[in-house]
Amino acid sequence: MVTNFSLKAQVALHTEPTLDTRTFYESNGVTVTRMPFASSKSTVGSQFLFGDWVKGVIVNNAGSRFSDGLFNFDKVGQNLYMQIPDTLAVFHVDKHQLRSISLSDGVTNYDLEKVSSLDTDYFYNALAKGKYSLYSFTKTKFIPSDYQSNGIVTTGNLYDEYKDEVTYYAVFPDGSAHQVEIKKKSIRTVFEAYKNKVDNFFKIFSDLPISEKFLSLLVENLNQ
Repeated sequence: MVTNFSLKAQVALHTEPTLDTRTFYESNGVTVTRMPFASSKSTVGSQFLFGDWVKGVIVNNAGSRFSDGLFNFDKVGQNLYMQIPDTLAVFHVDKHQLRSISLSDGVTNYDLEKVSSLDTDYFYNALAKGKYSLYSFTKTKFIPSDYQSNGIVTTGNLYDEYKDEVTYYAVFPDGSAHQVEIKKKSIRTVFEAYKNKVDNFFKIFSDLPISEKFLSLLVENLNQ
């Protein structure tokens, strides 16, 4: 876990039009000598989005972009960590200075944003954007091993676990956010004002399972 490291350096993004790596991070960053994302063999899941450093672009509250580094996102603390190129120096980016975070390992992409109509202490993954937008939020909870045995009966798990719970939100043109479940009834209720269009979409894509992809396609269809 990153919390095992003494990472005390907070990154303060300055508000000029461009970001300079010399002022992006403090000089008292901590250098680590091992990969901080490797999970124990006895641990299920991960507190991070990726198992390694990945490329990314971050945007601060003033709109300045920065991509000169490698990144990973801690789902538990909603924190971004950055490794300076050609070094092992790891910095904890001040999330309150950030507007958005785009991360990719070349296969999986995340476009994390703050959403004004939702809790702005958290980042939400943009699945569809437009007149209507769809976001997912992943809450990751650490569940320690609770294995017990009296020699006859055993209970609990031998392993620690990082368990993800994903919640979806549809953001309407007026900025209001509406929680929506990956269920036909919930989708129809949230988008009740567009009943005919939603019903037609269900008919056209009746062969698709009700899933995150299905919901994303529906929101994209509403934007057309």
